[in-house]
Amino acid sequence: MGQMRTARLLVAVVAVLASTGVASAQTQTKTQIGGWNLEGEVESGVRVFGENPNGSRTPGLADGKFEEYRDINQGLFLENLRLRLFLPDESYSFQIQGKDWGLHTQEFHLLGERLGQWQTGFDWDQMRHIYSTDSQTLLKEFGGNVFIIRGGPGSASRPPLSQWNSAPNWGCSDSSLGTSQNNCDGQISQQWYTGRLLFKLSPTPNVDLSAELTRIHKDGQRPFGMAFASPGGIFLELVQPIDQTIYEFRTRGSWATEKFQLQWGYTASVFVNDFRWVRADNPCNPLPTPALACPAVGTQGQFGTTSLPPDNQAHTFNLAGGINLPMRTRVNASFTYGFRFQNQDFQQQTYSNGLVAQNPSLTLPEKSLHGNVQTALFNLDVTSRPFAAPVTFTLKYRLYDLMDFSSTPTFSAFVLNDQNAITSTPLKAGRFDFLRQNANLDGRYQINSMTALTLGLGWEGWNRNHNFEVTQTDEAIAKAALDVTPADWLLVRATYQPSLRRGNFYNTNNYFKYNQNQPPGFSGSGAENYELRKFNEADRNRQMINLMVQITPIDSLSFSPTAGYKYDDYIASGMFHNGVTPNQVQQGLQQVVSWSAGMDINWTPSDRFSFATGYVHESIFQKQRSSVRNPLDPSLDWISDNTDTVDTFHGSIKATIVPERLDFLFNGSYSYAIGRVSQYSPNATGSAVYNANQPNDIAMRWPAFEDTYARLEGALQYHLSKALTAKLFYAYESFTKHNWQTDTLTPFLPGVPAVFLSQDWKNYWVQIVGVTLKYKFE
Repeated sequence: MGQMRTARLLVAVVAVLASTGVASAQTQTKTQIGGWNLEGEVESGVRVFGENPNGSRTPGLADGKFEEYRDINQGLFLENLRLRLFLPDESYSFQIQGKDWGLHTQEFHLLGERLGQWQTGFDWDQMRHIYSTDSQTLLKEFGGNVFIIRGGPGSASRPPLSQWNSAPNWGCSDSSLGTSQNNCDGQISQQWYTGRLLFKLSPTPNVDLSAELTRIHKDGQRPFGMAFASPGGIFLELVQPIDQTIYEFRTRGSWATEKFQLQWGYTASVFVNDFRWVRADNPCNPLPTPALACPAVGTQGQFGTTSLPPDNQAHTFNLAGGINLPMRTRVNASFTYGFRFQNQDFQQQTYSNGLVAQNPSLTLPEKSLHGNVQTALFNLDVTSRPFAAPVTFTLKYRLYDLMDFSSTPTFSAFVLNDQNAITSTPLKAGRFDFLRQNANLDGRYQINSMTALTLGLGWEGWNRNHNFEVTQTDEAIAKAALDVTPADWLLVRATYQPSLRRGNFYNTNNYFKYNQNQPPGFSGSGAENYELRKFNEADRNRQMINLMVQITPIDSLSFSPTAGYKYDDYIASGMFHNGVTPNQVQQGLQQVVSWSAGMDINWTPSDRFSFATGYVHESIFQKQRSSVRNPLDPSLDWISDNTDTVDTFHGSIKATIVPERLDFLFNGSYSYAIGRVSQYSPNATGSAVYNANQPNDIAMRWPAFEDTYARLEGALQYHLSKALTAKLFYAYESFTKHNWQTDTLTPFLPGVPAVFLSQDWKNYWVQIVGVTLKYKFE
């Protein structure tokens, strides 16, 4: 709080200094300090909420969705600061920039430079992400990563699950435990603090060397789920503690001549997580009284422990260059090689019972992972116009190779989610290496001064190891683009791009075959449905069309209609594992149809007035097919049609009411999004199996999801002098949503073996009124 008060006082001092410089700004053309020139601007002001989000504002409590990624205070604030001090010959200069001082999103930027020789600087940037401000829980935090259930009717039992619905907000104090948290604000959020030091040296006109040191610290919490026995156990939602630091050192060098350029670099990145694990009490062990909604399997294990992201490091080397060749040819290439290491000790399989001591098969096969992943990336870009004819060729090639050399320990048995049962099926850790290549060749022919035609071919190939369902896919891509300019006031650009992707063979049980030693045709626990096709590996036909038109009937008026269409058809391959073809119907993602259309209009009838507006409609349709695994019957197949549409409007006005004195500014935007999910069973008619499995295993239609967002902001700017500008601004913002999943969510839902945080973004509307004073140094 002391730092925030100091920062706000500094803002006030800067604003006062700016206001006192009005008279001098009216009498001199440049601001000078001891032989140095000063340029830049500072803008600061005061704002208040004419109408607060949701009609109220608790001091110190952020307003959920309204401040999800920002921090907006009432009172004094710094809109922008940029000051540059330099010698008249520009040989030396120093610069400071910043905004939002004293807030969770504050920024500082310092830069010093000796022209053409060296540059040094420091950056400080903060970012906040709020996840929830209304979460409820009976959990109490100890040490940041241990969560216990407070209270209860007796020491030998847990509170009834229904009692979670009257739980206090997250972080409320509990005097019986002798601790308190966050003043009961209910806020779950994380804060990023990024600091960066940089230095750049230019020993010769052709050589540049640079070094950067960056530190990112993340602090806070985020929602997190933990299961107690699965399947059929209980699920608990809590938070993951965040206390993480990333250190990054980056060095770069370049050498450039008129025909040849060379760049090289090295980056080291180290990730440190101060929390290795998170532990939470099981709401069903000991049993609550009454023990409603606590399944028997969910009562095993008094608490659960989950590992968190481990410490790791990465080292990356890169080399890039470009050269001009004869016949109007330019070649650019780059090669990057990276090493990623992780060797943090494994957590033991369970902490909540004595199974590890009782069963030697649960002993970990290795102490740690010995993680070693290496990546190679190569890019080649060639542009050439070798002939006298107006034809330009472009060749692009990209290779990315991910190689996983980590150890592959085999676990002879394991405990799943801290239940007492032991699964004795051996399991080997899988490694997922792959090689991806892309190649494109385009030729652009300038038919005449008004028309240009581009034709091209492309290819994308994936080589995957045997842990993937498909080890080889190839995609052929064609491209045709036409640019037509029949008149100075009209430009039409159309692009058509079809593609076909095919795989060599789809084996749904590859992972289980190579990591659990299962025979071909295995259909036991863990095996996938042999009809399933994962969309990133399945055969696919794609059609893409894009259209852009620019119409300028007069210099002051332009129209820019745009449209795009994409159709993905995930065709059934007809090839199933072990020759089994029961329905010849592929399951998984079937079709994706997306399209958008819109137009922007810009009108500037005079130097004193400009107007812009636009509208875009976006739609995406996805069709998926799947089935119930147990019992596996065609009547329980289901199809899901998902349709999401977004309509967005925007507009802006800039008008000079009194030349060189009074300006009016306006910006407005409105977005409406709706999502629909329609599910049905195509083979349900007359099926006894379908009728016997209602209501749990049948498809049902879901209510629609709706979101709307609107923002209007206007300002009057009065130029008191050439250097000083006062601004009066107003902003209105609102957010509304209808989501049946969270609108009535409570921590405990009767009959559901789960306890949630019940977080839900609330609708809000806010009006902001303020005034700023901007002083410009020049």
